[in-house]
Amino acid sequence: MSLGRVVSLLVLVAGASGCERRSSEGTGWKAVDGGIVCEGGGLQHLACTGLYGEGGKGWGTKTVAREVRAYEPGFQLWSDGLEKARYVFLPPGTRVETSKPDEWRFPPGTKFWKEFRWKGRPIETRLLWKRPNGTWLRTTYRWSDDGKRATELTDGEKRVPDTGTPGHEIPSQTDCVACHGGREDEVLGFEAVSLARESAKGLTLAKLVEEGLVSHPPEKAPSVPGSPLDQVALGYLHMNCGVSCHNTNPLALGGSSGLMLRLETAELGGVEQTDAWKTSVGVRSFFRTTGLFGDSVPRVAPGDVKRSTMLHRMNARGLPVQMPPLGTHVVDKDGVALVQRWIESLPAPKEK
Repeated sequence: MSLGRVVSLLVLVAGASGCERRSSEGTGWKAVDGGIVCEGGGLQHLACTGLYGEGGKGWGTKTVAREVRAYEPGFQLWSDGLEKARYVFLPPGTRVETSKPDEWRFPPGTKFWKEFRWKGRPIETRLLWKRPNGTWLRTTYRWSDDGKRATELTDGEKRVPDTGTPGHEIPSQTDCVACHGGREDEVLGFEAVSLARESAKGLTLAKLVEEGLVSHPPEKAPSVPGSPLDQVALGYLHMNCGVSCHNTNPLALGGSSGLMLRLETAELGGVEQTDAWKTSVGVRSFFRTTGLFGDSVPRVAPGDVKRSTMLHRMNARGLPVQMPPLGTHVVDKDGVALVQRWIESLPAPKEK
C-alpha cells in the first residue's frame, strides 16, 4: 500500500465520529413489560435505532417496522457460514442519487442494518446511519444469549463464542472503516449490479425503479456477462473482493495491488472487458503458490488451478497471504470450488 493511501486511511479513521467508548447497560433505555423504552434519543439499544419502529415499540415481538425494507443482494459475501438478514430505511420523500451507477449516494437519514445469526440465534446486528450532517455512524449491537437484549458494543469483541466458527470477531467502529472506506459513500452491497441479479430479493433494483427511489433509473438493468459459470464466478469475486477492497477507490485497501475485481457497469459488455479478467487472467502475481519456481506465476492461469495464485490465497487462513484478509477465519469451500471450476473452464493459451 502506498504511503499516501496509508495516510489517507489514518486520517479517515482519526476523523471517524462516534468512536468513543459508551456504556451500554441501561443507558438511554430501560426494559418495561418485556419491551424497551428509549430515553434521551440515545442509540445504546438496538430497539432505539428504528429497526423495530419508533421508540422500539416492536421490540417485544421483534416486528420490523413497516417503513424498513428487507433486501438480499444477488451476490453474497461469505461470513464464515453465519446466516444474515439485511434491512434498509430510506427517509420518506427522498431518493438515492444514482447518477454515478457504480457509486450511489444516499440521503441523510438513511439507515442500514445487517443481522448475523447462528442456527437462527442472533449474534450481532450492525448499523449504518447517515446523520443530518452527511457523516455515517457505524456501530454494532451484541445480542444476549437469550435474545432479550441487544446493546451497543463500540469496541468490538474477539473470539465470540457459540457462532459455529472459530475466532468470529465483532468489529469495532474504527474496524469498519477498513472495508466501508472502499466506497465513496461507504455502503457495500446495496448497488445496481447486485440488486439487478435475478436471485436478489426484497428491495431489488426493479422495485427501487418502480417506486421512484432512484434519481437516475438505468435504461437497462446491468447484467454480468458470460456463461452462467462466468456470471456467478465474477459475481463472487466482485462481492467478496472487489466491492470494498480491490477497486480504484482511493481508500480501497487493495487498490494499489493492480488487481481490480469490482464489476463496473460500463464494462459489462463481455467477460474479457471486465477489470476482473484484464487484471487477473494471465497477469503475473506478486505471490507464488507453494512449491512453484520461476518468474511467470499468474493470478489466474487458464485451465491450471495449481498455478493460479488467486485460488491459493482463497484457500489460506491464518497466513499473511489469506484472502480476504479481514472478516473471515474459515475457508469458503463452496466459493473456492466455484472459482476453481471457472478457472478450469478457461481455455489454456495457445502455444506460440
